[in-house]
Amino acid sequence: MNEQNDPATDEDDFISKSQIKRDVYAITDIGIELTKLTDSQIKSIPMTDNLFNAVMEYKRIRKHSALKRQRLYIGKLIRKDDWETIQQHLHQLREPLLLNNARFKEMEDWRDQMLEEGDKAVNAFIGEHHQADRQKLRQMVKNAIKEKNKGDTPAHARKLFKYIREVFEIST
Repeated sequence: MNEQNDPATDEDDFISKSQIKRDVYAITDIGIELTKLTDSQIKSIPMTDNLFNAVMEYKRIRKHSALKRQRLYIGKLIRKDDWETIQQHLHQLREPLLLNNARFKEMEDWRDQMLEEGDKAVNAFIGEHHQADRQKLRQMVKNAIKEKNKGDTPAHARKLFKYIREVFEIST
């Protein structure tokens, strides 16, 4: 059988119109992310001058329809540029933020766990963070639990979170 007429090879090379559109939108999303960066972050990403100018122009535009046209134009320029390198640089810029968010979430979880479990959670926290003051932490948890039971504003819970954050900063 002739290889050109073989349906198995035709199916392997086939890319649907929908997939092509999804790919184009994904690359355009990279351009949208570029427009949300600060000027110094944009300058740190390797790109053509045309793309750089288009991104900076986008930041100056205020009308909705013009913003939409500029977004599409940026997407077109990115497809011509080395979009994979741009995407890698964007990921490197976002990575510290993601780590910060994860760390913040961990601190919130510790606070919530201490408010639910009391001394058991305090002891677990002290086990991981030896520099924390056990007595101070227990008192803060006790005050925050009292406050929670009364239905007052969570001022002591905020102070507890602030202390947990200080302990985390000492740890790193």
